[in-house]
Amino acid sequence: MKKRFELEDLIKFPIAKNIKFWVIAPVVIIVLAGIMFGVFAGIYKDVNKGMNIGIDFACGSLVTVALGDSTLTDATYSDYEKLISDAIESEENAQKVADYAVSEEYETLYGKKLEGITATIAQAHITYSQTSGTGEDYAIVFKYDNVSKSYDADNTLSAYRNKVIKESIAEALQEKMPDADLDEIESLITYENIGATASAELIKTAVICLSVSLALILIYIIIRFEVWSGLAAVIALMHDVAILVAMTIICHIQVNSAFVAAIITIVSYSINNTIVIFDRVRENLKAQRKLNAKFDKAQVLDHSVKQTLLRSINSTVTTMVPIVIFAIFGSSTVNEFALPVIFGLIAGFYSSMFISPSLYYVMSNAWDKYKTNKKEQKKEQSTKPKYVGAKQ
Repeated sequence: MKKRFELEDLIKFPIAKNIKFWVIAPVVIIVLAGIMFGVFAGIYKDVNKGMNIGIDFACGSLVTVALGDSTLTDATYSDYEKLISDAIESEENAQKVADYAVSEEYETLYGKKLEGITATIAQAHITYSQTSGTGEDYAIVFKYDNVSKSYDADNTLSAYRNKVIKESIAEALQEKMPDADLDEIESLITYENIGATASAELIKTAVICLSVSLALILIYIIIRFEVWSGLAAVIALMHDVAILVAMTIICHIQVNSAFVAAIITIVSYSINNTIVIFDRVRENLKAQRKLNAKFDKAQVLDHSVKQTLLRSINSTVTTMVPIVIFAIFGSSTVNEFALPVIFGLIAGFYSSMFISPSLYYVMSNAWDKYKTNKKEQKKEQSTKPKYVGAKQ
């Protein structure tokens, strides 16, 4: 009779004993992220740009264009949105700002010129846009970063750039509103410089939440399984977060509050596959110990992983499908959440299948050897004849 095909038959290679192979991919990704961090920071002459820190964590500017027309449709909104976006991110405006930084006028006002600043450094990058209000209060709001603090510590150059951008937006809108006066159009545009209101508090809260989550997960798994399962699971979670951050740097995705939400989502989700695998490991180890036979722990771990393989694939794929759809069809703001989640899901699947079982095997084996050596030492000491000195 022909044997029924099982998915686990596809995996013939040992898993638990090959941790040296499983760490290669994560190390390569993290090293590449470090290189890309340096490249981006060098291009923009700003450490914050190495990780593309958004204005949730750094200063930025907010521009509101009050269109005030309830008859706007999605099509006309898209036209206005693109028109204004092009004006904000205009290379011509960026060059004008860079030229101003080295002009006599700037030196007269601020006592020095900003040598070394280029159009690339001076260019604005929109982080998100959205609508606000309805009817006469209808407006489009844009957020974009300020000029690098390396060149503009007091935001004087950013303020000048906002003025240039306002004029550029007004000129672009006049083409859409030929009957309107330029001064009238400029009155519809307001801008303000915003500080990093969420930065310190948000980072502090995120770190506390992540630390508490990892501690509670560790305690739960130690109680339900054993200490080595808990340590392996927490290290695997840290791996998932590290890969998520590394891929975000490589792809130069903006780091903002959505990114923090993505990390918390992955920490909450990633542990599921690992717990399922360790639950099967516990059952299989218990069954082997009841037989009172010597068994290979690595084989038990490999078998447990293969038994849960289909479940892990199904849960990861079904979770990724809607996230991938969001990433494909969503806006740039949605992508700032969706893409890190996708990276985290892939990293979570990898760590639960390969990293955590291998870590468990290495740590538990080392502990077993330590206990065996202790027992042998005690046994040797108990059987060694005691020296009795000669009687005087």
